[in-house]
Order: sequence, then structure tokens, then C-alpha cells
Amino acid sequence: MFRRIGRAFKEAWWGIRHHFAMVSSTAITITITLVILSVLILLIANVNQITHDVEEEIQIFVKIDKDVEEKDIEALKSRVSKIAGVADVVYSDADSELSYFIEHYGEAGEIFEIYRKDNPLSRAFIISVSTGYSISEVSKQIEIIEGIAEVNFGGATIEGFVNLLNGIREVGSIFILFLATLAIVLIHNTIKITIDSRKEEIGIMRLVGATNSYIRVPLVLEGIFIGIMGSIIPCLLTIFGYRFLYEKMNGQLVSGILKLIDVFPFTLYVSGIVLAVGVLVGWIGSWLSASYSLRWKR
Repeated sequence: MFRRIGRAFKEAWWGIRHHFAMVSSTAITITITLVILSVLILLIANVNQITHDVEEEIQIFVKIDKDVEEKDIEALKSRVSKIAGVADVVYSDADSELSYFIEHYGEAGEIFEIYRKDNPLSRAFIISVSTGYSISEVSKQIEIIEGIAEVNFGGATIEGFVNLLNGIREVGSIFILFLATLAIVLIHNTIKITIDSRKEEIGIMRLVGATNSYIRVPLVLEGIFIGIMGSIIPCLLTIFGYRFLYEKMNGQLVSGILKLIDVFPFTLYVSGIVLAVGVLVGWIGSWLSASYSLRWKR
């Protein structure tokens, strides 16, 4: 068995060396495809992370009507919590709101200490929304509850930004699937040309009694090797290219809220995916091409 495996690897390496021009063409096709795939994965992963961070930062600020008695606050909180999309509800009394207001303005906020005795601020609920739910829809449902005075979440601009990020993520994910399918088709055709150029060799092997599996295995191994060769540059670009951009941008987009994913181990995971796709594409492409050339069975 080991002798057969050794023979298959030796013949695959021989095929690569003796058809280097065609192999290089196929490897370049894989390289270009995997570079695009890597860029898309890096982009979608970061958009996903940024969307999650933004959704966690966005909170709905709900003012409680002054007519609501303190003993009824817990019941009101329970009603708000039951609304679909509400992840968490935190009650903040008027004194807590004033303290937050003073701390938010730093030294300039100390002037508002005079309102400790006669606090004009309202009690409030600070609400976090579950991922994937419309903030405006959740706000509208909260607004109609009796005992709620005002609802504020930052307006349509914030929700529009979140929807934009979700749209980029969904379109990018579809494009990744499309690109992976396209890669298999392109590489299948390229490898097919490589195998077609060796019909004479395959014909001679058949004449001397070689079975289809005996011919196919080295060709499939050759396809896997080509996939690995085509993955090297994309993997290096993934690690070093992303690290360069990360350092140039100080790990964030525009502001600290839009943080990029840390370089390690993120780029290692993406490189692993790129390598796996390269091997898979090489294997599928060579298997289909070899099977096409060996349509008749023994």
C-alpha cells in the first residue's frame, strides 16, 4: 500500500515538473481567485464584527411618565421586556440620570449639582435591542405602552447605518458562494486543458493495462498540489497585508466604535480557510477533469 502511495506522489510530482507551464497557468488562476476570496472574507468578517459592536452600542432611551408611581415601575419594566427584540432593560431613577449627566460633562457638569434637591430629570429605561431586530420597530412598540413619555434611539440615521452594514454582509456572503463556485468551474476547465494535453500519455498507460484509478490518483494529487501552490501567495497576503492595513488604520475605521478584528489569530484562521479552499478546489477540479477523460470503466 505504501509503495502505491509513494508511486502516486512520485508520478504527481513528475507531472508537475514536465508540464510546468500549464501547471503555472492553473496555479495563477487559483492564486487570483483565492486573493479575491480572502479579501471578501476579511471584509465580511470585519463588517460582521463592526455591525455587532454598533448594535451593542446602540441603546433606546425611554423616559417614564411622571404620573407613573414607583410601585408600578417593575410592572412597566416587565411589559417592555416582553416586546420582541428587547434584549435587556435597565431602570435608571432621576438621581442616577442626574449623576450620569454630571459625569458625562466632566468638570463642566459640576454646575448641575444644584439640581440635587429639585431634580428636573425623568426616570428612564435604558434598553438594548437583540441583533437582527429593527430599532425603529421596537421603539414604536415601546412608545404605545401606557406610562411611557418619550422614546429616543438616535433616529433613522443610526438604523440606516446598521441596515447598510447588514446589507454589505449579506451581499458579500452571497458573492463568496458565487466566487467559490466560479473558482471550481474555472479551475476545472484549466486543469481539464492540462489533462487533455496528456491524452497520449494516458492512452499509453491504458494500453499497458493501467486501471482508471491507477491513472486518476496521480492526476488528483497533482490537482491538490496545484491548489496548495496557488494558496501560498493568498495566505501570505492575508497575514502580512491585513497586518499592514491594521497598523496603518490603528485597528479602527473612523472612530473607536468601528474596531477591526485583531490580526492574530484572525488572519491564521482566514489563511487556513484559503488553504482549505485551494486544496478542495484543486481536488474537485482535477477529479472532475480526470473522470471526464476516463469516461469508460474497466
